[in-house]
Amino acid sequence: MKKNRWLTPVVFLLLVALTVFAVSQQSKTFSAAEFFEYMQDLKPWGMPAAIACMLGFILFEGLALLIICRALGYSKRLHHGIAYSAADIYFSAITPSATGGQPASGLMMVGDGIPTGVTTVALLLNLTFYTSAIFLIAIAGCLLYPDVWSAFGVPSHIMIIIGISLQVALLGGFILLVFYDKVFLRIIDFFLMLGQRLHLVKDAESRHNKMLEIEEDYRASAGAISSHKRAMAIALLFNVLQRVCNVAVPVVLYGASGGKSASLRKVFGIQTMVALGASSLPMPGGVGVTDYLFMDGYSSLLKDPVNLELLSRTVSFYSCVLLCAIMLLVITIVRKVHKTEGRDREEMA
Repeated sequence: MKKNRWLTPVVFLLLVALTVFAVSQQSKTFSAAEFFEYMQDLKPWGMPAAIACMLGFILFEGLALLIICRALGYSKRLHHGIAYSAADIYFSAITPSATGGQPASGLMMVGDGIPTGVTTVALLLNLTFYTSAIFLIAIAGCLLYPDVWSAFGVPSHIMIIIGISLQVALLGGFILLVFYDKVFLRIIDFFLMLGQRLHLVKDAESRHNKMLEIEEDYRASAGAISSHKRAMAIALLFNVLQRVCNVAVPVVLYGASGGKSASLRKVFGIQTMVALGASSLPMPGGVGVTDYLFMDGYSSLLKDPVNLELLSRTVSFYSCVLLCAIMLLVITIVRKVHKTEGRDREEMA
């Protein structure tokens, strides 16, 4: 278990190193000196604004989870929400298809005294809002720059379509299970029986029973949405702001590097498509996929987008993941100290 625990971050770091190397090799003129000169030439407000967007990405997810938990009857402080957000962002980055983010965040929530059922509902709701936010931002990007599709080549088109399909399936499945649970269960039963006949699924009945257990959590989600519409709307807004913060990093850096203000809407539109296509392949943190889409999309805008790509990813992703890892380390140490002090007090009493 310990070996596996360390294996995933190591693989992630290797992917990052290989990706950075591959991206830098795409430019015939790229050099470390040129990259640092590019950073020095940024307008004074560029890096602070980009870093503020990165911090907003962490903050707004935490606020969304706090709003949802409060609506479900469990109020927590701001630092709790930031801890949940940091856990989700860090483990989503280092695991394929972000599979480890929500479980890690859920463990912290349960550790703070939020019941498992409430935690599951809160995370399911937030995941739904997060997915919805991606589509809302993409629609905004297309409205700002209607010709955004032409900025990408055929391979990127395929990745973006796959990414959209996966997000639609995720959101559609949630809506079916919450509001049309009987229809959803019939669909699941059909595929389970089909899989069993093709010898692809074993013990379809036990899997059906597990789905019935999960269904209870989704029913609770439906109840939360109908009973706390205002709170859910605010949580959705925070998710939209979180996505805007992430998309805004390259927009800000493009403007700070001397980019034309008239092209900012195109940059925003391209970045929303990059966000949609990032989930097309199960790579930790979308590493490689995001970088390819970025380079392809921005090549229609810049002759050599390598410097912008590396700096944008460094701020919006690599620095963000590193900051979340440091925050989780500090939080873990503080919690252990508090537990130890609590035990000592009990023994003294």
